[in-house]
Amino acid sequence: MMQPRTIKYSQRLGDVIRCLPACKYLADQGHEVFFDCFAQYHGVFEMTSYVKAGHRQGLVIDLEIWPTKYEEYRKSRKPWHDFVYSHHSINGADRTNIILDKLDKSPAGGLPAEFNLIAPFGISQGDRRNPVEIIQDAIGEFGRDNTIILCPQDSIQIHGIRTYTAPTIADMAKAIRDAREFVCINSSPAVIASAVRKGKETRVYGQRG
Repeated sequence: MMQPRTIKYSQRLGDVIRCLPACKYLADQGHEVFFDCFAQYHGVFEMTSYVKAGHRQGLVIDLEIWPTKYEEYRKSRKPWHDFVYSHHSINGADRTNIILDKLDKSPAGGLPAEFNLIAPFGISQGDRRNPVEIIQDAIGEFGRDNTIILCPQDSIQIHGIRTYTAPTIADMAKAIRDAREFVCINSSPAVIASAVRKGKETRVYGQRG
C-alpha cells in the first residue's frame, strides 16, 4: 500500500478549497490523502470523497504560505496557484478543477426556490471593495424582493434586505450553486462558485489595479 500523504494549509477557507485539486491528484495516484487545517474548515472535507481532515499522516506536504514562505511568495511575483502548485509533489495537478463530489443535490435550508445571492464580504483584499456599493448595485439590478445577502457569522444584519448566514460550509456551497444570479468579490465564495456553478455565470468584483 502506498504511503499516505498529508497536505498542510492551516487557514483561509478559499485557500483550503484551492488546495483540493492537489489532494485529488495525490488520491488518483493511489495515496490515502489527509488535510491538516484549522478545525473550522473541516466541513470542506464532508464534501469530498478523496481527502479527509487529518493531522500529519504519512508524508507531509507543507503548502502554506503564511508566515514562513510569505516573503518568498511576494518576491516571486507569482500568482497564488503558480507558487503553491510549483511543489514537485503536485505540479502535475489540474489546479483549477475543484471537485466537491459528496455535495448532495438537496438545497440549503431556509432559502426560497428562486433567489439571487450577493456575497460582498471577505478578507485578504488588497483593494477592499465597499460592500454597501455592491449591495446597492445588486438591488438596483435585481430588485429587493429576490435578492439575498450572504453574510459571515460575525457580520451585522442589513436593515430592509434579506440576509443568509450558512450554518455549514456545505450549506454555503449549496446556496451559491442554486442561486439564479451570483455576485461576489474575490474571496472564498468566488472559489466555491468556480466548483459548483458549472455552466452558470458568476460575476466577480475583482481587485482594481
